[in-house]
Amino acid sequence: MELGKRLIPAAILVGALWAMPTIAPARTAPAAVEALWQSCRAIGKDPAGSVKACTQFLDLPEGRREQFRTYAFSNRGNAYVSLQRYDEALADFVEALRLDARNETAYVGRGNVHFWRGENDLALQDFGQAIKLDPRDANPHHGRGNVYFNQGRYEEAMKSYSEAIRINPKFFNAYSGRSNVYAELKQTDRAISDLSQALKLNPTYVNALVNRGNNYVLAKRFDEAIADYDRALALQPDTVLAWSGRAGAYGLKKDYEHAIADFTKALDLDPSYLNARYGRGQAYKELGKLDLAAADFRNILAQKSDFLNTRDLLADVEKSGAAAPVPPSGANVAPMAGALAAIKAQRRVALVIGNAAYPQAPLANPHNDAADVSARLSQLGFEVVTGYDLTLAGFSDTVERFVAKAQGADVAVFYYSGHAMQVDGENWLLPVDTRVRSLFDVQQFNVSLQRLLQTVDTQAKTTLVFLDGCRNNPFADALKAQLKARNRSYAETRGLARITVDSPDTLVVFATQPNDVAADGTGRNSPFTRAFLDNVGAPGVEVETLMKRVTAEVKEATGDKQRPERLSGLTTEFYFVPPN
Repeated sequence: MELGKRLIPAAILVGALWAMPTIAPARTAPAAVEALWQSCRAIGKDPAGSVKACTQFLDLPEGRREQFRTYAFSNRGNAYVSLQRYDEALADFVEALRLDARNETAYVGRGNVHFWRGENDLALQDFGQAIKLDPRDANPHHGRGNVYFNQGRYEEAMKSYSEAIRINPKFFNAYSGRSNVYAELKQTDRAISDLSQALKLNPTYVNALVNRGNNYVLAKRFDEAIADYDRALALQPDTVLAWSGRAGAYGLKKDYEHAIADFTKALDLDPSYLNARYGRGQAYKELGKLDLAAADFRNILAQKSDFLNTRDLLADVEKSGAAAPVPPSGANVAPMAGALAAIKAQRRVALVIGNAAYPQAPLANPHNDAADVSARLSQLGFEVVTGYDLTLAGFSDTVERFVAKAQGADVAVFYYSGHAMQVDGENWLLPVDTRVRSLFDVQQFNVSLQRLLQTVDTQAKTTLVFLDGCRNNPFADALKAQLKARNRSYAETRGLARITVDSPDTLVVFATQPNDVAADGTGRNSPFTRAFLDNVGAPGVEVETLMKRVTAEVKEATGDKQRPERLSGLTTEFYFVPPN
């Protein structure tokens, strides 16, 4: 199982910056000036506030005095480092050193900036100069240890961290840094000991809790690992590595259901975290949920074709019974050489979402729909972002990733399979943690289709949207009951509402007509997705003609009960497989 990646020692630099020495203003300074200076120094509490306070202080008469000015620039530089605004930090440290070439704090700060920017030689020079100016300061020794660790110079890193601890036995960051060296050297017990000391000095140190949890996992002390991850999440609930680490510990205890839940939470917070998807795929495999395992493994390979042994795992679950991606058949033939050249000349991106695991209204096919559409679009030259069972937060993050990829693309495709509903003429896509107990809930805990389209259709030259989300929806009945109990009116409608397509070169296709519902399907795919897969690879068929073929196939498959509808603003022709 996935154990979660270890935090690099760089992650503990900021804490050290907070403790850096500064100079106090003259005792005769007015109370207001003194308060401003203290805010300038209080980097750890509020870095953004420190930047503001230091800037204001530098504009005061006291701030123009050279002995104060150099340290005001140092403090503001450290605050910028905490905010990861490294260019501004570097400029402040350079100015501080111009004012006073013996400002040891500025050398340490500039060394940290160089470290974060990967400029290791420059960082070592600055840390070395700081040590010459003040050998009793632990911070430059700690900074030098971080550089040595990243360079794989573990013996030198160990000496630097140990010297920082000798100088300042309460320097918890240095214990954490040294623990990383022990972990790399496979000295797990020593790593745990150093992390325990760091936590004794700072019980709320989340990074140390996560790292100690990781080391407990390596030592097969799973219950202690889970306890550390629990504490980390109680302190900082959005810590992806804690969710993933705890999932790994549950997996090694063969508690696969809890592992899947935690891996899913990690993916909600960071959909691009392949280690969590890899771990969840393994957990699904262990539970015999082979289609879900295959979907995760295919998602990984679409993003990184050589990720660990994912290809072997996918082959194994497919051999054990997981359904393979839909192969080309009939009109859905592979592109020929000329078409491939035309496809490669375009930048194609796609977002495919399959939401099925609704606690109160699960669906059978969206996972299969999303996996098969993703695989087929990948074959047709699309860079695909795929999301499964997205919460509201996961929906937002996944769309944001897609929008970043779609900017300037030749064509962008959005394909959604899952629950959706209309309320008062507005359409909503439902995340798996949807809430619809009131109209306020609908607006706050679901995804507005219209706003999503406004976001998506401005990124690429051509935008194609396919919505297989018109399924019979029990959430609408629940909302109706709630509103009726409150004597609120509610226009009872089915499926999705008709929309207008105002953007040029945008096509929106609904799986069925407005105010009607679509079938989830009794086979592997919904009728609409099945028809799409059967036709999308046909060479030389323009997309509007292609969708006419999809409509005809859906009508035939459903006994004319379901009729897809398309709304087009296209002014140019688009071919999934261009004419050869």
